[in-house]
Amino acid sequence: MDFGLGILTFGTLGFMVAFGYISARETEKRRQQGGLKSSLSRDGIAERLAAARGAE
Repeated sequence: MDFGLGILTFGTLGFMVAFGYISARETEKRRQQGGLKSSLSRDGIAERLAAARGAE
């Protein structure tokens, strides 16, 4: 029982570390490419509104 619990515990922690690493790597890649900012951020929505005004 203890052995199975250890596998589940460290498996879950390992998955979370791997997922965090992959997420951080993808975020950095998008930041370097200069993609759109999130529309939820203050400067992101301002960027989108300025682009929409320029397209009119």
